[in-house]
Amino acid sequence: MSEEAKLKEFDFKNMKIKFITCDVVYDEVKDRLSEGWEVAKLEKRLHERSDHLREKLQQEINASQEYDIIVLGYGLCGKSLEGLVSPKSYMILPKCDDCISLFLGSAREYKKQAKKAPGSYYLTRGYIGESENPMLSNYSEMKEKYGEETLEWLIREMLKNYTRLVYINTGNYPPEEWREFAKNQAKKLNLSFEEVKGTDDYFSKLLSCNWDEEFLIIKPGEKIRFEMFKDNNDVNN
Repeated sequence: MSEEAKLKEFDFKNMKIKFITCDVVYDEVKDRLSEGWEVAKLEKRLHERSDHLREKLQQEINASQEYDIIVLGYGLCGKSLEGLVSPKSYMILPKCDDCISLFLGSAREYKKQAKKAPGSYYLTRGYIGESENPMLSNYSEMKEKYGEETLEWLIREMLKNYTRLVYINTGNYPPEEWREFAKNQAKKLNLSFEEVKGTDDYFSKLLSCNWDEEFLIIKPGEKIRFEMFKDNNDVNN
């Protein structure tokens, strides 16, 4: 019997499930999490170093082996999830490059956007958060150390190969404040601005245990491998 078939026979209501995600994804789903799911929320700044994110995720997974299923609210995230393993618990995660696919509704939609404008930088309310500048999670500390002018130059250098800034309106929050912030960032960085409508479709399946071909089911003792994500790389799928 396949792992997918086994999962369909599980009684999820009576299983212990833990959800490990970053604060950007948590910001979108916190009001829709299933009652009884344990949640571990990690800082988005961990994405800046894939080795740091991988190490922290493995620590959380190792500390969660009393759960039947560990749901990861992450895509591959720059290969940060490659090599993760859960000795005793199943792991479920979206089969996508990163969480932008989750906000857009599918890996295929993300690939369409990437084909339309390869040099795109994406923002959501969660990405913007309370930070002074979402491009650098430690912006305030660095500004105090290096000065605003130097930091703005650094950000422009980081994004010099980008041409478009995209605000994903997920519909979960009034968009005016976040749209205006994104527009101002685009203007400051000399990028074109576009607002794209997001959808909850991918999130809904993730949180309702409706884990179809858009998800990876990792059995206990199996490592997450890069090639597991390859099928979703074709925009024509």
